[in-house]
Amino acid sequence: MLTILEAIVLGIVQGLAEWLPISSEGMTTLVMLNFFGKTLSDALPIAIWLHTGTLLSAIVYFRKDILRIIADIPQYVKSRDIEEKKSSIITFLLITTAITGIIGLPLILFATNGNDFSGRLATAIIGGLLIFTGLLQMSAAKRTIHRETTGIVDAVIVGITQGFSALPGVSRSGITVSTLILRNIEPAQALRLSFLMSIPAVLAANVGMEAMGLLDITANSIVALIFAFVTGILTIDLFIKAAKKIDFSKFCIALGLLSILAYFVG
Repeated sequence: MLTILEAIVLGIVQGLAEWLPISSEGMTTLVMLNFFGKTLSDALPIAIWLHTGTLLSAIVYFRKDILRIIADIPQYVKSRDIEEKKSSIITFLLITTAITGIIGLPLILFATNGNDFSGRLATAIIGGLLIFTGLLQMSAAKRTIHRETTGIVDAVIVGITQGFSALPGVSRSGITVSTLILRNIEPAQALRLSFLMSIPAVLAANVGMEAMGLLDITANSIVALIFAFVTGILTIDLFIKAAKKIDFSKFCIALGLLSILAYFVG
């Protein structure tokens, strides 16, 4: 259960952090663990719910791409060209969403049942995952050979990595963009694909959590969603441009180290 102040703060944090490769889920979970006294099992469903607000922001921002994809569905269904389907963004999104669900659902169930995790231990674990995300981004930044189109193998690999972003501290955008760049996808295209593939994944995650009774949708959780949406709309363009130019890997690693340090000195 969120208070109105918690809802506003978490919505703003989600809206600011979602577009940067620093794990918005990790940020909101850290805030809930260390400032709002939530347990990991309480915080994780809220953190995933907050993605709904920035999901709506992404839909508005990428509306032309989404409408284009929807318009292409009838032709995609009718097509008998296997090679064309292999490289289609529709195939890419179908595969990544399915694999993300297979990987991510068990991780969500494990984390939400982790009542034995103290706030300090959960914070340290999130710190370790933030460091992993930062190191992966550093590795991807070294790639210089790029291509525009994706294939089945790309979709399978990035679907697996997106599944692991169910863990707070693993930046969904950071790990998927880095994976695509490591697969030699051009960085701007990798960023675009990362945000497009987040839309069905977040929708599926919320449907799954609702089906399992993990979501507690209240008036204040709606307030949090609204603040995440509004903040996301106001910041998405600026932060996407910043993410293309600024190296956030060091920030991830530094925040991760601080989170781990807090475990030992707290």
